[in-house]
Amino acid sequence: MEKFRITIASLPDREEVVAEILYDGVQWAEISQETNELLIQFYPHPRQEYWEFPAEEALEALRQAKDKLLC
Repeated sequence: MEKFRITIASLPDREEVVAEILYDGVQWAEISQETNELLIQFYPHPRQEYWEFPAEEALEALRQAKDKLLC
């Protein structure tokens, strides 16, 4: 989990704040709640064909981002 970072951000194209999830300084995903349901957007890796890291770490990063967004 040390390479994951979660930031709550207010973006100009969104009405609500979002939770940005970065891995090693690169945005991996974003969780938003513009409606009654949470949405996750996954971003392509800018320098590789795909992202790869331990599943439990990725799931924990998503859980933490969700919790921060809903607080």
